[in-house]
Amino acid sequence: MSLAGRVAVVTGAAGGIGQALCRALARHGCALGLLDCNEAGLATLADTLASAQAPHAAEIVDVRRRTDVQRAIASMERKLGPVDILVACAGVTGVTLVRQLAVEETEHLLEVNVLGAAYAIEAVLPGMLARRQGQIVGVSSLAGCRGMPFSAGYSASKAALSVFLEGLRPPLRRKGIYVTIVLPGHVRTPLMDAAVVKPPMPPISPDEAAQHILRAIRRRSRVCAFPRRTCLGLAYLNCLPTRLFDWTMTIGARRTSDVEY
Repeated sequence: MSLAGRVAVVTGAAGGIGQALCRALARHGCALGLLDCNEAGLATLADTLASAQAPHAAEIVDVRRRTDVQRAIASMERKLGPVDILVACAGVTGVTLVRQLAVEETEHLLEVNVLGAAYAIEAVLPGMLARRQGQIVGVSSLAGCRGMPFSAGYSASKAALSVFLEGLRPPLRRKGIYVTIVLPGHVRTPLMDAAVVKPPMPPISPDEAAQHILRAIRRRSRVCAFPRRTCLGLAYLNCLPTRLFDWTMTIGARRTSDVEY
């Protein structure tokens, strides 16, 4: 699928993956709608796109605020035209410890990672349905495929996002709208660099992640999972009986982190 002349809205545009993806989409001729709560990061990205003479519009918005998301996307459509591609990339991570469950943090994870994506989809969907065309891309995570030590809240939020998108995919496909679920492994972003617990797998760069997502958008893939080595490791874990999985995760957590449960 050619991306030239298409309007793509990206939430979390100022983040590591979002920023790299916006630059890649701009190189392929997309007009970019940029949404993020990071005002400084958003301004830097907007300046970069302006220097490249890429059409764009930016809105500072917290994806947890439903009416603000609707207002921001409506504003972008007035400036750029109807949204052809939505990339719900806004996301946060966090640590879940059993000795201090921090339910408030889990609420925050669910609000941003799940409801934030749902609000953005809600804002673009009526227009896509009326035109019977469009593509919705949700950036979930391989961490949502199993419950990971220290990451119960994060894994749960990404699992919820993946299942939400999976449930939308078949009926929307019949109406000309494609849904792509993106499942990245560990990506080298400021969010991950600041994490208390580091995954054992070596990270890939945001630019490499953006290329995987760009390819999935152009192919209208149903699912895009990367990198391959992490996918293979997860496939192995999925084959394990429950008791052996628990034992493996317990041993792995002890070896890869100094953080106490």
